[in-house]
Parts: sequence; C-alpha cells; structure tokens
Amino acid sequence: MRYVFTLSLIFNCFSSLAQTVQPIVNVSVTMPSVALIDLLSTGSFNPNLKVVAPTEAGNAVNTFASNSDNWLIFTSAVAAGASRSIKGNITGTLPGGLRLRLDISPYVGSGAFTPGSCFVTSNVYLTTTPTSFIDTIKGAYTGINAGSSGYKLKYSLEVQSYGNIRSGLTAITVQYTIADN
Repeated sequence: MRYVFTLSLIFNCFSSLAQTVQPIVNVSVTMPSVALIDLLSTGSFNPNLKVVAPTEAGNAVNTFASNSDNWLIFTSAVAAGASRSIKGNITGTLPGGLRLRLDISPYVGSGAFTPGSCFVTSNVYLTTTPTSFIDTIKGAYTGINAGSSGYKLKYSLEVQSYGNIRSGLTAITVQYTIADN
C-alpha cells in the first residue's frame, strides 16, 4: 500500500510539473485628446506695423511694413478618422482702407507628423471671421524652438481701398484657434 501511495505521489508530482501556465496581464491604455497651440517669438510678440506717409505729393502711402518674428507651434492627438485645423481671426477694427495679411511658411523643425498631413492651405487676410490656414492635423507636434520649429508667421498691411483710408492708431488682437474639423 505504501508503494502505491508513493507511486501515486510521484506521478502527481510529474503531472503537475508538466502543466503549462500562461499568466495573463490585462493592460489598460488611455490616450487623451490633445489640442494645444502657442506662439514663440524671435523678437516682439506684438508687431507694430506702420504705414509710412509719402514725402512727395502724388505718391502712394508705403505699406511695406511687415513682421516675421512669431512662430506658431502646436501638439495634437485626435480620435481615429478625425483631424483638426488652425484658424486665425482678429478682434477690433483695422483702420479704414487697410487689411492685415498673414503669410504662413511651410513647416520647419524636428517635430513629428502623420505623413501627408498638417499642410498650409493658404495665406490669408485676417478678418473678424475665423479663417483656416493649416489643415488636416492629426497626431502631431511641431517642436518648441523659436526660429527653428513650427510655422513662421508674417504679418503685413495692404491697402484694400484708397478711398477708405483714414488716419489714426488702432490696436487689434489676432487670435489663433485649433479646432476639430
């Protein structure tokens, strides 16, 4: 009887050693939606654009005033199949007869983008209505170095209508928004 018990014990030990155990670990991953936008500057955050009066009668006013000190940067993470765009608009009123042009350079830097995304759709004239100028943003980040990461912004004044030009000083605010499409 002892031998049977001992043999039974030995067989049970071998059978338990031969079992394969597959441990399971359930990992939960959460990726939040991210939509962050900022400006960096290599000079003044607040451009001062001045129209220069002509020195001789009969000449046009000089609107060659421009500023390219600001760089737009952003970080984005969207849901599958979604994308975002960046829009710009002004609050306040430009002096009569003038308009504010925003030129956006192509992206430079060491950020990361979804291939074929985050492209400049057009240079724009900023008005009180938000206008999209960077589109199809998916998962992306631009980097954070002023002068070498992001989209360089150039503000310039143009005469829209000489008949409406009025003198004076006006302060306006340019607002940028990153929004889901």
